[in-house]
Amino acid sequence: MKDIDAVGLRPEISPDISAQTRALATKVCPTVNADFGILKSRPDYDPAVDKTTERNWGAITGIWEGFASDEEIRFKGSSGGALTALSLYCLNELGHHGVLHTGENPEDPIRNKTRLSRSRDDLLAVVGSRYSPASVCEGLGQVEAAPAPCVVIGKPVEIVATRNAMAEIPALAKNIGVTMSFFCAETPPTLATRKLMGEFDVPEEGLETLRYRGHGWPGYFTTRNAGQDPRQHWIYQKSWAYLQRFRPWATQLWPDGAGELADISCGDPWYEEPDGENPGFSLIVARTKLGKEIIEGAIAAGYLQATPAETWKLDKSQDGLLRKKGAIWGRRMAHRLFRLPNTNFQNLDLFGIWLTLPLREKLGSTLGTVRRIIKKRLWA
Repeated sequence: MKDIDAVGLRPEISPDISAQTRALATKVCPTVNADFGILKSRPDYDPAVDKTTERNWGAITGIWEGFASDEEIRFKGSSGGALTALSLYCLNELGHHGVLHTGENPEDPIRNKTRLSRSRDDLLAVVGSRYSPASVCEGLGQVEAAPAPCVVIGKPVEIVATRNAMAEIPALAKNIGVTMSFFCAETPPTLATRKLMGEFDVPEEGLETLRYRGHGWPGYFTTRNAGQDPRQHWIYQKSWAYLQRFRPWATQLWPDGAGELADISCGDPWYEEPDGENPGFSLIVARTKLGKEIIEGAIAAGYLQATPAETWKLDKSQDGLLRKKGAIWGRRMAHRLFRLPNTNFQNLDLFGIWLTLPLREKLGSTLGTVRRIIKKRLWA
């Protein structure tokens, strides 16, 4: 995977890769094919929500709101540390070998590094969201070779890739104990972080740590250079508003912002405005029978403090992700008009969500895309 500064991580294909490997890469690539019906088609799937909520947010077997019981994990996590607490439960109580996830690269803090964490200390070393390119799937070989099942945590698109890979590689599927994700509008390129650092005259040379949020909910964009104390810059909402403007066009065509194919996904409860005092909490969504059992087990074992949540909290907290999902139908229609390729999405009712958008947003999703195609000559 090559980090193209203004675009993100992209695969660089060696000319000596076999035709068989190229074909496998195409099969597992989520931007070639993504089936969003695989969890709902399972015989043990027991939906906990109505069909409209299921259309909007994917398979759901339960919704909670809560936070990590461990105060340090809760404070340092992006929104209550729920994913970290669940990961620790899987390691300590369920016998999982490790947790495959991404975090800050200590040798180059503006970039991420994929790692297999084996302990609470490992998890705490990289707790918190990262708004720069990541590629958890490049570590799936470690999971396949592990002596016991592992947790895999990734962005929604990475979990779709993982599901695709599991369907093609039985040894990998056997060693993935549970998949977890988070509500995510996808990541900006490395250039975005560099630009944000430039707003505060933070030099890349000597940078020792870079935190996008956390240490309270939602936290601040924070940097520390050698020989200096940490510097808090913009609060998360403002720094994200800046960073998201750099997202490449590919992210605007990806509909899943909720980790719809993960066993468990977590997200910020934005239905409530942060008051600067709340140490953080999460909406916690189970999507499979396994996910529900793990969440309930973590609560019973004292790793999580959580109570059932109403579906309206999901809708109100993540309204922007739902509007984006609906707009993608219009963007794909514009692609078709210009004979540009589209991902093969299966069992996904984008049109139904598009119909719920205001007229202005319907027009913007199509005419805005036409303008973008012409201005950027995307057919080339």
